[in-house]
Amino acid sequence: MAKKKSKPVKKVGMSTQAWIGVFAGLIVAVGIIGGVLGWVMTKGNNTASAAPKPPDFAYASTAPKGAAEAYQFALDNPDVLAQIPCYCGCGQEANHRNNLDCYIKSRDGNNVSFDSHGAG
Repeated sequence: MAKKKSKPVKKVGMSTQAWIGVFAGLIVAVGIIGGVLGWVMTKGNNTASAAPKPPDFAYASTAPKGAAEAYQFALDNPDVLAQIPCYCGCGQEANHRNNLDCYIKSRDGNNVSFDSHGAG
């Protein structure tokens, strides 16, 4: 009987070099994704310094205690103050519709025009 030739055995799986290439590609991809995400997340942080602050007159010695905090609350929570009617009578003389109008005349993004009524 003649001896049968054995078939070459096919390697299943990837070689060590292929695994190193995949690993290196994965590291590069993670680095790129992390860099892009970091850039996107910090991109808007420059506006923090431009965020509106209470007006100078809220800190004046003639302003009631807590006036600056009240103006900051108005800046941070306009939707809350817009729901509260003003009971001091300013609606009749200053055309205020709600408590927010005692602090803020108008607002367009970070451009705020303040009303001095809230500072006494």
